[in-house]
Amino acid sequence: MFVLYIIILIIFLIFCGGLWDAPWLPTRKQNFKRIANLIKKNNQPVFYDLGSGNGDLLFYLSREHNIKCVGIEVSPILYLYSKFKSFFDKNVAIRYGDFFNYNLEGADIVYCFIKSEAYPKLKEKMKKELKKETIIILSCWPFKKVKPFKVSKLEKSNTFYSYRKKDIDFS
Repeated sequence: MFVLYIIILIIFLIFCGGLWDAPWLPTRKQNFKRIANLIKKNNQPVFYDLGSGNGDLLFYLSREHNIKCVGIEVSPILYLYSKFKSFFDKNVAIRYGDFFNYNLEGADIVYCFIKSEAYPKLKEKMKKELKKETIIILSCWPFKKVKPFKVSKLEKSNTFYSYRKKDIDFS
């Protein structure tokens, strides 16, 4: 019976992000290259992943494109796993907690795969903290009434919407 409780606890800790509008929806590895193609890679940008999960996207971008990455993860298990991996990659920093409690002003690119219900709060945070030239990449659900400057769409796969902060009407 004790083993069952431990299994239930581990499952809860992995998926607890759903309580914060950010359930664990991992970005598939076959989409990493598509995301990288949406990123300007000059001047070594700083890439933030809001709800970074196991960090695979961050480690890919660091390894394949030498991009400095910051992941913020609310699930203790996924945080600990990716934090351990980050000890072996100087370009990846992992932070624990709700990304709404972290300042994003250092980001050149922000990526998130979260439920669209969190977008109003996310847009308010971005309005206050992001630089004018920051690129925002959303997976699956676009911002309403905002035209992305790039879209990466494939059949039977996630669509990625890329925005510039300066093009978003925050009113």
